[in-house]
Amino acid sequence: MSAPDQLENLVAQLRGRGVIAANAAPLPEESTHRPWFVALMLGIAGWVAGILLLGFIAVALDTDSRVTIFVVGLVLLASAWALYYADRDAVFLDQLALALSIAGQCAVAVAALADVRSNFVIAAALFTLQLAVLAIMPNRTARTLAALFATMAWVFAVRFAMFSGHGDDLFFGSGEDLARFGGASMAIDWLITWLPLLLLTTWLIRREVDWMASRLRAFARPILTGTILGLAVGGVVTEPFIVLAFGIDSAGIGYRWQAIFPLLSIALAVYAAWCAFRLRSAGLSGFAIVAALVHLGRFYYLYGTSLLWKSVIMLCLGAVLLGAGELLRRRPIAGSQA
Repeated sequence: MSAPDQLENLVAQLRGRGVIAANAAPLPEESTHRPWFVALMLGIAGWVAGILLLGFIAVALDTDSRVTIFVVGLVLLASAWALYYADRDAVFLDQLALALSIAGQCAVAVAALADVRSNFVIAAALFTLQLAVLAIMPNRTARTLAALFATMAWVFAVRFAMFSGHGDDLFFGSGEDLARFGGASMAIDWLITWLPLLLLTTWLIRREVDWMASRLRAFARPILTGTILGLAVGGVVTEPFIVLAFGIDSAGIGYRWQAIFPLLSIALAVYAAWCAFRLRSAGLSGFAIVAALVHLGRFYYLYGTSLLWKSVIMLCLGAVLLGAGELLRRRPIAGSQA
């Protein structure tokens, strides 16, 4: 008996015993599995191709009409949808559709938001655009990327709603005078930003058995994957890149209580790694672990505390992690006898 026949036989037995509902959705069609690093490379290539395609279209049309750009964006999105719909695990068509989708999203966003001066409105509009792509595009990779960028847009939307400025240097003190709720703005911003994402991720993992047995899996899996990626890297990606990467003037800033929020980004990345472990995804786990190390390196080198304080922080965290590991090692395995 072949593997597909064995799988169908197993499903039939589970249905007969009531483990799987009789009206449950059929098994997903078998698709070609691609290693996570190959998918990542293809995703990056798709983004580069999409940006280059948009530049080529802009030069070829040579128009400043936002209406024309908007229509071109809609045509590109429709073409991407058609290619995704007709795609049968063809790598070329998949990447071509991704490039068209990215170019279309950029064109629609530029045309619709060219005259908008509110950072909050821009972030909210991009968040809505990514939700639309997530709902419409019939492709798992496109939905995963849409969920990831929706997470990033959500972070910016909350930040610009909490701070009246551009959001630069919010963790270094220059944004305190722009905070709507004074010194509590940091804590409120962090909770509003990440708590809903943490709750969403936890709920999807706990209800995995339910949505995997229904047609919702086509949306729930990409949403879960994209949210985990966002939790892993959101703390770094959504902060001012120039300040973090090249901010010579910001280096050596004294340690203040606001530093706890970038430090909590490490906890978000570790939680993302735990979620990936629950999903049995080695690629996501490795990505989250690397992200946690990036968070740690940023926290260590960016803040101008003494080496003694940095050593104390790392020593305390190491002791906590070792203690947690020892407790997990001593915990009895479920089903084992004392």
